[in-house]
Amino acid sequence: MQEAVVGIDMGTGGARAVAVARDGTVLSSASHITAPPFMDDSGRSEQLAQAWEVCAFNALERCLSGLSNDVRIQTLCVDATSGSVVFLDGDNRPVYPGLMHNDTRSGDEATYLNDFLSAHCIEVGTKFGATFSLPKILWMKRHEPKTFEKTRRICHQSDFILGTLTGEYGLSDPSNSLKSGYNLVRQSWPGEFSDLGLSSLMPRVEPSGTSAGLLLPTLQKKLGLENPVEVVSGVTDSTAAFLASGAAKRGEFCNTIGTTLAFKGISDHLVQDAGGVVYCHRHPDGNWLPGGASNVGGACLKVFSNGQDLSDLDRKAAAQFPSDLLCYPLVEVGERFPFRNNRAEGFFTPSSSVEETHLSLLQGVALVERWGLETFRSLGMPPCPRVFATGSGSKSDVWCQIRADILQTPLVRPRSTDSAFGAAVLAASKVFYSSMGEASRMMTRVEHEFEPRSEFGPWAGEMLASLKDECRDRGLFE
Repeated sequence: MQEAVVGIDMGTGGARAVAVARDGTVLSSASHITAPPFMDDSGRSEQLAQAWEVCAFNALERCLSGLSNDVRIQTLCVDATSGSVVFLDGDNRPVYPGLMHNDTRSGDEATYLNDFLSAHCIEVGTKFGATFSLPKILWMKRHEPKTFEKTRRICHQSDFILGTLTGEYGLSDPSNSLKSGYNLVRQSWPGEFSDLGLSSLMPRVEPSGTSAGLLLPTLQKKLGLENPVEVVSGVTDSTAAFLASGAAKRGEFCNTIGTTLAFKGISDHLVQDAGGVVYCHRHPDGNWLPGGASNVGGACLKVFSNGQDLSDLDRKAAAQFPSDLLCYPLVEVGERFPFRNNRAEGFFTPSSSVEETHLSLLQGVALVERWGLETFRSLGMPPCPRVFATGSGSKSDVWCQIRADILQTPLVRPRSTDSAFGAAVLAASKVFYSSMGEASRMMTRVEHEFEPRSEFGPWAGEMLASLKDECRDRGLFE
């Protein structure tokens, strides 16, 4: 009988489940798509928690149906979107749609909390933003008081799925609880929560990978499972993607380029940033995961490609690299990292060549990535020995090589960047291995490693210095 674990990733578009063997082999996977969140111009982003439940079960059911009869599922783990919360009554039924990770209505509440919980913010090195879950909770109390009066329990998206699978709705983990104000240093909810009227509503927080109990017998029967399956608490989706990458050593980063650029590294100490542009999650093994997110990323490529094939533009860009065209490739207003400026606008050096413009964009994102890594270094992080590249941007060999050349750091593309796979690795660390680090070493694989070409080092340093000067001259940061 082959033993395996299952990871479930909850996203805004649905759920994905993967069954993974002890050695990291994916045995089966499946997804279930749901309607996107309801959004409007007010910043609202809401989704029915009941849809989360349907998605999780259907993805799990389809995943398990793809397994052979000789596979025995031992443990299941769930990750979900960071900052998404739902409000439950005394019978653990939702009293209002879930407020999603990208709901931005609580800007005033975030400002208030940064003042009211200023000592907490200084201690943990985090400032509240409108997308954080605690401001959303306070927004609900202020703007939907009748609904809030019915609330007896507040769950993060991941907590809610744990509850539907096991009946235990009162358990959460440090990763999902960070944006709700959980103090990762003291490992407790702030005492000021009693003044906010929230103390009795918040979940019990235990380390990621803590058992929430066994899969409900009714679900076990519906899924056709012969043996009881333990369900353990998970992490946020970005943390799960980090675990999937294989990054595990001090100083390593997993940087994700999708529409935007997200950073997450590993540190043996809390990284504090007075400017509030960096915040730290907790690694399941106890280390810290400092991270930040820039609004630059792959979005700029589609805006300026004029409909041309990006792989063809990559090939032509590689032949022209490097270029001295300077740009800060923001396509929307506002920047979060490596500096914060809500009114920041990107800038581009004009070129009559689409190919050269494309190259300047690839370089521009990579220069912001280098700037971000230098920011982490200035905050006390050790030199970065390797960057693990994930997201759609990692699929381009040309872009990966340009990034390695500009970062002057080896760039690793892992075999799997799936958050559901990361949740499965976390589950495996609890049943097959002695630690998360051991599970990562045994289950993750490198697909390709891009070595930096040292001859481009001086040029890259000069380009970043020029980019910083230009940003400073434009008043984007001081």
